[in-house]
Amino acid sequence: MLSHELIVDVAALEALRSEWDALADACGLPGMSAPWVLSWFRHVAPPGVAPRIVVVHDGDALIGIAPFYTTLGGRGRRDFRLVSVEFSNRLAPLALPGREREVAEVIARVLASATPHPDMIALESGPPDAPWLSALRERWPGRIRPLTFTYNTKRCPNVSLAAGSFDEWFAGKSSNFRGQMRRARRQFEAAGGKIRMTVPSTLQDDVEIFVRLHTLRWEGRGRSNLVGLGNALPAFLNEAGTVLLRDDGRLRLQILEIENRPISAQLFLAAGGEVLYFNGGWDERFASLKPVMLAILLAIEESFSRGDKSMDLGSGALQYKLRFADRDDPVCWRVLMVPSSRLPLTFASMVPAFTSRWTRTTAKRVLGPTQVDRLRELRKRLGFGTPSVDAPA
Repeated sequence: MLSHELIVDVAALEALRSEWDALADACGLPGMSAPWVLSWFRHVAPPGVAPRIVVVHDGDALIGIAPFYTTLGGRGRRDFRLVSVEFSNRLAPLALPGREREVAEVIARVLASATPHPDMIALESGPPDAPWLSALRERWPGRIRPLTFTYNTKRCPNVSLAAGSFDEWFAGKSSNFRGQMRRARRQFEAAGGKIRMTVPSTLQDDVEIFVRLHTLRWEGRGRSNLVGLGNALPAFLNEAGTVLLRDDGRLRLQILEIENRPISAQLFLAAGGEVLYFNGGWDERFASLKPVMLAILLAIEESFSRGDKSMDLGSGALQYKLRFADRDDPVCWRVLMVPSSRLPLTFASMVPAFTSRWTRTTAKRVLGPTQVDRLRELRKRLGFGTPSVDAPA
């Protein structure tokens, strides 16, 4: 018999840290680890959110956890969302592999009777092959099933680490790419460049470097969700990093320096052999050294040395990412609209989001890059603002 609990107090989750992290490893979802989620709740959760975390046990063993929170959406809509969607990829409930549908049935029952009652359950920035959308719909109690929609998909360049070694992988890249990377590495070293990884004693200083370089990178370039967090961002990264650094390799904050001057800070998370490029920043005065590309190359080399399986370079098919990637592993935005007397209002409140995403996606498919840039400039002149984008810089 499976047992469950709906936890509304984050402090009550502390006792589950070890088993929770084991599930994140088993699922290969670094952004769903216990330190990352708990720190998010404590430091960067939007105002007014309330934890609604479903915990599923089989006997004494934790086999599932769904870290939702509830908040008010448009027209008083009550949303249940997964944590950290503002800046993380590959978000999903966690379940022991092979037992996802059992866990989904419990989650569906718990959410269907939760207080407040959800109008919409959002599964955002999740793997497209994850079973959660269909499983929650099929297992929802009652005769009427929720309405489901997939309203956005983003490309995520991915690097397979299946080659026997970094050298073997590198040899498989184009001669032009290999030449550029070798040249960038030589120039970096000739300039006195050094690479170091954050350790517990340097975490606070390195987080400050990361925040400063990321903020500088975004000046005059629109809005970054990370910059918008203000002082909450370093507090979040310091708390999560303090715990993640206890297990070697789970948090990899890579600093590139020239004569002790930081020029790049790139943050990677890892779980179960899956590496996720979180975000970063770099000093544009050193653009000729290709610091971001060099940082990714060095991160791939380290991942091979650790026996990792793949590296997700984050959403957005930016050209520099595509030069490393050998496949696309997209993420999807999906929702379940829960059957109730409020369902028509819930649907109506979501139509603008559906159509806005569809319009942007269609424009990118039909128009060329130059026309899309002109459309963005027109939006700015008409006062619609610039898009809110937070892809790794």
